[in-house]
Amino acid sequence: MIHVLFSSAAGTLGQILMDRGQADRVAYFSDTLDWGPIQSGSFLEREEWFDKFAPVEFGKCDWLDEGASSFRRTVLANPDRLIWISPRCQQDLAGLFWFLAEFGGEGAQMIVADYPLHGTWRNEPPLRLSELQEDQIAELLDGCQRRAWDSSEYPEDRWSTLMAENSCLRIAEGGGLRSVDADYFDHFLVAQCPTDWTKAHRLIGDVMGTIWNSGHSPDAAFLYWRLRELIQCSTIASDGELPTFGDPKNAPKVRLLR
Repeated sequence: MIHVLFSSAAGTLGQILMDRGQADRVAYFSDTLDWGPIQSGSFLEREEWFDKFAPVEFGKCDWLDEGASSFRRTVLANPDRLIWISPRCQQDLAGLFWFLAEFGGEGAQMIVADYPLHGTWRNEPPLRLSELQEDQIAELLDGCQRRAWDSSEYPEDRWSTLMAENSCLRIAEGGGLRSVDADYFDHFLVAQCPTDWTKAHRLIGDVMGTIWNSGHSPDAAFLYWRLRELIQCSTIASDGELPTFGDPKNAPKVRLLR
């Protein structure tokens, strides 16, 4: 069997399977398709876009195309597929709909984490599988009912619709995924940015917590992109270079201008 995941929870699951001596493979699709351009379907285009608009401190995003190719090879090696998602997670849903467009869902089984697990925050279903501890991933592996893929719930053509809508942001809503304007979460950054100088990474952390409390789960790299955009349009000021994801030590200070 191949376990298909769209988050870093794949590493935790892989460790569990190895510790148990199980021969199942794990296919981890690591691109965050909930944001960034998708209209052309080109991962090389996404690499160029991220390097230009949302650069990271630790290097170029020159791994997206090869990562997608490696994922395809792993998935195609075995038709016995178990797909893991949290339906509250926009990254999981974006990955799932891309997967269905690429491979179809016929014969696939699913683990859908849509119920509270032992020890989950506020006794709610998990917002992201990546937030779960090893014992909670094991709980899903051992106790979650396998569901046959349901085309009425997760249609194979949903990804083509999202591509045609040509948005740079997609959010989870009611178990589905919809396109929204890129500035959908900007008001959180503006509302929480103080008029006194504060480290950019501190603002990002505070805003991420607030957005998670609202039931959404954009990642930090996305919020750094939006902060850069707000700085460039003079809504927020920066005392140095535009902030990049992955460099809190050298993060500039920012403050609200209005």
